[in-house]
Amino acid sequence: MDKSISNNILRFILLWVVQILIFKQLYWGWGGTIYLQIHIYTLFILLLPFKTVRSLVLLLAFVLGFGIDIFYESRGMHAGALVFMAYMRGFALKFFVPREGYNPKDSPTKHSLGASWFLKYAGLLVFLHLFFYYSLEAFTFVYLGTILTKTFFSWLGTMFFILIIVYITNPKE
Repeated sequence: MDKSISNNILRFILLWVVQILIFKQLYWGWGGTIYLQIHIYTLFILLLPFKTVRSLVLLLAFVLGFGIDIFYESRGMHAGALVFMAYMRGFALKFFVPREGYNPKDSPTKHSLGASWFLKYAGLLVFLHLFFYYSLEAFTFVYLGTILTKTFFSWLGTMFFILIIVYITNPKE
C-alpha cells in the first residue's frame, strides 16, 4: 500500500476518534447558546494530496461527516458542511496556487508550501465549513449575527488546534 494512502487512513481514524472522544466535550457558550465548538476533523480534508480526485474527496468528506453526525446526533449537518468544504477545496487550491504551481505528488501542507500559504488555505476552508454548518443549524439567515458570531469563535478555536496539530506533527504527505 502506498505510504500516502496508509497515512491518510490513519489520519482519518485518528481525527474521527479525537473529535468524538475529546473535542465533542469541549464547547463554550452563554445564555443557553453554544458559541464555540472545535471541528478538528476538517484537517483530514485539508491535508488530502493534490492528486486526489474531487469525487473521492467528496465521498471521504461525506463518510467522515456522517461518522461525526452519528455521535453528535446532528442529522447530517457535519456531513453537509464537510462535503461543502470538500467541494470548495478545489476552488481554494486554484485561488491560492503558487507562482510555480503545485507538485501533484505533494499534499497541501505547511511543509510543502509554507506556513503562510497553509494558514490562508486552511483559514478560508475552515471558515466556509463553519459558516455553512451554522447556517444549516439555524436554517435561516434571520439569525445572521448569531451565525457569524458562532462561526468567528469556532473558527478561532478550530484554527488554534489545527495549527497546534500541524506544528507538532509536521505532516509531509
